[in-house]
Amino acid sequence: MISPYPEFEAWSQPPAADELRLIPIGGLGEFGMNALVVHSARSLFLVDCGQLFPSDDQPGIDSIVPDFAYLEPFADQLQAVLLTHGHEDHIGALPYFLRRWPVPVYGTAFTLGLLEGKLKEHGLDTGLLRLVKDYGRVKVGSGEIEAEWIPVTHSIPDACALVLHTPQGVLVHSGDFKLDPEPMDGRTTGMARLQALGDAGVRLLMADSTNVGRPGRSPSEATCYKGIEAALEQTKGRLFVTTFSSNIHRLQMLVDLAYEFHRKVLLLGRSLDRNVALARSLKLLDLPDDILIDTKDASLFPRYELMVLCTGSQGEPMSGLARLLRREVKGLPMQSGDRLVVSARAIPGNEVSISRMLDQAERLGAETSLEGLGPVHASGHGSRDELADLIKAVRPSHMVPVHGTYRNLRAHGALAASLGWTPEHISLLDGGLCLRLFTDGRVELPGTVPVGKCFVHQGVDHMVDARVVKDRLILQEDGVVFATLLVDPLSGDLAADPTILSRGFVMLSDDEAYGDLLSGVARRAYEEAPKVIRKDPEALRDAVRLALRRIIRKTTQARPLVIPMILEAPSA
Repeated sequence: MISPYPEFEAWSQPPAADELRLIPIGGLGEFGMNALVVHSARSLFLVDCGQLFPSDDQPGIDSIVPDFAYLEPFADQLQAVLLTHGHEDHIGALPYFLRRWPVPVYGTAFTLGLLEGKLKEHGLDTGLLRLVKDYGRVKVGSGEIEAEWIPVTHSIPDACALVLHTPQGVLVHSGDFKLDPEPMDGRTTGMARLQALGDAGVRLLMADSTNVGRPGRSPSEATCYKGIEAALEQTKGRLFVTTFSSNIHRLQMLVDLAYEFHRKVLLLGRSLDRNVALARSLKLLDLPDDILIDTKDASLFPRYELMVLCTGSQGEPMSGLARLLRREVKGLPMQSGDRLVVSARAIPGNEVSISRMLDQAERLGAETSLEGLGPVHASGHGSRDELADLIKAVRPSHMVPVHGTYRNLRAHGALAASLGWTPEHISLLDGGLCLRLFTDGRVELPGTVPVGKCFVHQGVDHMVDARVVKDRLILQEDGVVFATLLVDPLSGDLAADPTILSRGFVMLSDDEAYGDLLSGVARRAYEEAPKVIRKDPEALRDAVRLALRRIIRKTTQARPLVIPMILEAPSA
C-alpha cells in the first residue's frame, strides 16, 4: 500500500516543548491490532496494544502484533499503557510488548483480569497492572498528562472511553462503544460527563468508526432475549449456542433463559471456563445454584434439558464447537432434533470457516437456520446515529475517526462534515501517519513513521520474518523446486548435471523433458557466473535461483519457491 504522505523525517527526534504527537501504529486502515502512541516532550505512552488474527494468506502464523519501531529511539522514556477494554484486538499484543517494555498498565477490573491470565501464561510479571474505576483519573508518567476513564456500553464488561487532559487541550478517545439504553448490567455510557467535557471545550475527538456504514442505531443487547427464547421454545433436543466468551452480558442472558426453561448449562471451551470464573469473581455474572454441569455428566440428562455454550463462533479449528463437530467430545453427539445458534457476528475474513461449520452441523442433523427466531446477536459498536450523537455531545475542535478500514474512516469524516465540521477540522489518519497538536492551536500532518506487522508463531521465542510467511504462501500455492549442483572442489567445475526435484509444483506434461530443461538452465547459470560470484556461495545461489525463476515463470506462469543447493562432490 502506497501512502500519499511523505516520511516524517524528524520522527526519531523528541517532540518540541509545545508539541503532542498522536501516532496510530495499528488499528487504522484495518480491523484489529489497535495501538495509539501518545508522545510529548515529557510523556510517552500507548492507548491499547492489540493483536490481529491471521488470514488465510498468512499460513502457520498464530497472531500478528504491531511493529513498535517508533518507540525504539525513545525506549527509556516509555511510561505506561492505558487500556480501553479487554478484547484481543486491544490487549492481545501486550505479552510481547511488556517483555520489551515492562511499564505499568492501567485498566478497569475485567480488562485487567483478562490480561492477568494472559500474562501468567507467558510467564510475565502481573505486578505491572494498575486498577482504575469508572470516572477514575490517573496522572501518567511525569504528571503532565492526566487520564480519565469514562464508562461506555460495549459487548464486554468494563469498557471505557479515555479522556486525556493535556497541555494541548482535552482529547477524547471513544474506545469501542455504543449507546445502549438498556444494558444488561445497567452500566450506561457516561454521556453526561462527555457532554460536560464538550461544554468546557474538547480539542480533539478520536471516535470508533466500525459501524459508520450502518444507518440508525445499533439494537440494544436486550433485543436478543426474544430470539434466544424462540430458539429454546422450538428446540426439542439440545440447544448449542456459540458466542464470544468475553460477552458476559450475552452469557448472563443465555443462563437466565436456560434457568427459565429448566435446562442445565454446560460450558465447552477454555476461554469460556476462564472468563466465566473471572466474571463470577468480580460479581459481573450471577449463576443460579447447580445450573452448571460437567461434560462427563451430560448423558445423565435428557437432551431437552441441556443448553451447551461453546467457543468457536468464528469457525476456529481448536474451539469447543469444532471439537463437537469432529465428534471428539464424549457424551455430546450433535444429532437430529438439536439446534446450533451462532450468537455472534462474522468477523470479516471468517465467513468461509463459519459456513463450513454450519454445514457440518447440518450434516450431523442439527438445525442451524435462524429464520423466524428474531435477533440472536446485537453489535457492540454504535451505528451512524450514535456516532453523530457522540460528536454533537463532545463538540470537538478537531475530529479524527479511528478503528476500521480507510473506507470506514472516510465515511465517518463525511458524517462529521454533514454535522458542520469543515475539512480543515477533520483528519483522516492511516497506520503510521503522525498527527501533531501544538499549544498555539496548530494541527499538522508531518508525514509517516515506520510501522508494520510482526508475525508470532507459538513455540518460537522471536518474531517470524515476513519473508518466511511469504515463502509459506508460495509453498501452499505453487510448491517448491529444488536444484542440486555438485561441484568438483579441485577444478570448481560441475561434477554432473544438476538434478531437479519438485514437490507441489505442477510441471509441464513431459516432466522428464521439463526437468532436463531446468537442469540445463541451472548449469548455464553456474557456468556463466563470474569468478567473483562463484566465490560467494550466497550470491551464486541467488544467480541460479533467479535463472530458474525466470524460465519457470516464462513457461508455466507459476512462481514456486526455488531452492538451489550447491554441494561439493565427494572425492574419488
